[in-house]
Amino acid sequence: MVYKKYIFIIAVFVISGCQQSTISNLSQFPLDTTSFSNKSTCETKTLINKDFKDIWHRIRSGLCFNHINSSRINKELNWMKRNKEFVYRSIERARPYLFHILGHLERRNLPYELSLLPMVESGFQPFAYSASRAAGIWQFIPPTAREYGLKMNWLYDGRRDVLESTKAATYFLGDMHRHFRGNWLLAIASYNTGAGNVGKAIDRANNIFTKPSYWDLDLPRETELYVPRLLALAKIIKNPSKYGFNLPKLNNKKQTSRVKFYDPIDFQTLAIITGLPQEKLMNLNPGYSTWIIDPAQQNTLLLPNKESKLFKSRYKKLSSIIYENKVYKVKKGDSLYKISRIYNVKIDSIKKVNSISGNTIYINQNIKIPSELNVSNKEFITINNQKYYINKKEITYNHIVKRYDNWYKIAKKYDVSLKTLLLWNDANKKTKLRINSLVKIKLKGPILSKSKKVQSLRYVVNSGERYDQIVRGFGVSKDKLVTDNKLKNKKYLTAGDNLIINSN
Repeated sequence: MVYKKYIFIIAVFVISGCQQSTISNLSQFPLDTTSFSNKSTCETKTLINKDFKDIWHRIRSGLCFNHINSSRINKELNWMKRNKEFVYRSIERARPYLFHILGHLERRNLPYELSLLPMVESGFQPFAYSASRAAGIWQFIPPTAREYGLKMNWLYDGRRDVLESTKAATYFLGDMHRHFRGNWLLAIASYNTGAGNVGKAIDRANNIFTKPSYWDLDLPRETELYVPRLLALAKIIKNPSKYGFNLPKLNNKKQTSRVKFYDPIDFQTLAIITGLPQEKLMNLNPGYSTWIIDPAQQNTLLLPNKESKLFKSRYKKLSSIIYENKVYKVKKGDSLYKISRIYNVKIDSIKKVNSISGNTIYINQNIKIPSELNVSNKEFITINNQKYYINKKEITYNHIVKRYDNWYKIAKKYDVSLKTLLLWNDANKKTKLRINSLVKIKLKGPILSKSKKVQSLRYVVNSGERYDQIVRGFGVSKDKLVTDNKLKNKKYLTAGDNLIINSN
């Protein structure tokens, strides 16, 4: 997979994120199935709320493939013994997430080996991208991400959202497990290369072997390395001293907590509220592609336990001061569509802010309308004895029109209503778009700052984006962009790069 320090090493061994969005109808095929170890529960739902001395003890209790041995696994073990730093760094990145990932696996009754898949996929790097456009720690490609409900637009990419993508991955792996009639090795292989490719390999093996096993399958090279690498990692976790590893101490307690929010915020303001560096906050909440943290995209944040409590008290106070909260009481004949038309907000935004999963609303139900900045004259707020100005300025981003663009497509990309997009650009549905012309996108600026000027903006590079798109989009010079982000020796931008945009 593509992640910075190990890009050349890992590219040789693992090329993931190649899930197939369509599951083929495979014929019945004879294949040795993997029997589980008698010492493993393999019913990880029975481990929910059990007490373990540390996270490693917990994982060992739910490992299901301890008995599997192969020369290919030994090769991967030898590689990892020579590259211990890869394992240690991956574990360090996994610290904020591992407790939550195990919880998702338990609820779906899945083997704990799967908690190590992000190490194989991405080294637990949330901003990892691959050449096949796979993203996040689980390396979802766009079609599979959409199939499993991960939202993707210019503002937010659910593939990079660690908890949302983990939930999607557990459903996908569970589907593959059922599809291959309980054979986990086939399910894991299909996560990498797709169920169709695994099915074709099985058909080929049936023509050669009387009773083929997984190890007889002729799979793509990256997949043949993928499964043994996961099993090798599990063996290291099971018995680290045997393989020369000394795993860092990691208590079986959540390192981070989820907090809900209902009004837009930004990473600069979040840093002020929590006292944490923006970089740390961005790594914990990598799904957001810009400085804006919009509850219409995702209304939960992941914060360290201590700071999560601080956020809850301070954010509530902040919101009551700077936001005008609108609440609509549902009347007979109302629908989400009707309410969205009244307030010119997207239905998905209303559903997200109100935690509505379906399309049903009830008479007298109070519906919170996604907030707008208050028009009061209050200029500043004091947090922890420090005065911060409340900025109400908007940022204009310029979308560069490409071939096949239309107003509907652009509105979807930026997750705004068509009516709002046309209003921003003094246009109507029939206004023609010309290639290379600019379409204005209005965005909220950072809310709190020490001065009245808009300070630095943050932006994550999307797949295929070039320097000129960022330069024209934000109206900054290339020289300044390169200098501010230390990109002097970088000819091309890389998807997943975090940029600082100084527009002043």
